[in-house]
Amino acid sequence: SHMVRLSLRSSRPHGDRAPSRGTQPSGGPPASAAPMDSSSQSPPAGGDPSEDGAAAELPRLTVTQVEQMKVEARVADIYRVLFDAAPNAKSVMLELWRDQHVEYLTKGLRHLAPSFHVLDANRPWLCYWMVHGLAVLDETLDDDLENDIVDFLSRCQDKHGGYGGGPGQLPHLATSYAAVNTLVTIGSERALSSIKRDNLYKFMLLMKDKSGAFRMHDGGEIDVRACYTAISVSFL
Repeated sequence: SHMVRLSLRSSRPHGDRAPSRGTQPSGGPPASAAPMDSSSQSPPAGGDPSEDGAAAELPRLTVTQVEQMKVEARVADIYRVLFDAAPNAKSVMLELWRDQHVEYLTKGLRHLAPSFHVLDANRPWLCYWMVHGLAVLDETLDDDLENDIVDFLSRCQDKHGGYGGGPGQLPHLATSYAAVNTLVTIGSERALSSIKRDNLYKFMLLMKDKSGAFRMHDGGEIDVRACYTAISVSFL
């Protein structure tokens, strides 16, 4: 199987940190704006009313953007604690609890808690994340568990090609990517032969737009993810 080692680096330029928790996101109103009297609501003499109109047209942050900013701020806080720690403390903080990770991932492949129901349409991704995590930890799966994973992903495979987010779900390039990578990571003859290559190829051609780009699914969005997942699966 092919394994890629990734180096996780912040894409944020130095000095441009995410706002800390509780900081009002840019573009939103101040956290505690003072009431304005009638005289303060009118523009100052000589002001440019077009500036107020331009400010009103600024896009508001979506709920997803706000939640992402909160996550970035939490991650930044963790890194600040790490960078400020003493050298001997860093070695303890960066210790990889390999056995605990192996136990957690192996258990997850057999049974997931009810809270994971929100990822029902991403079940091949769950397989990929756990199988790949075990592969990075140089841990092998027992034959019965491997066969269970192959059987499950086969049920996610649409009869016309591609893999859906679960049995009977719409085939999608992202979950096809996750399923194929899972099977390639397992690497057994049974895993690889379970991929209906001709149908998968036909599915990817159907997702190709006349512009040369790809759609994520039938009638779905066109974006860079679709191009990447289609080309990656084709290469594998």
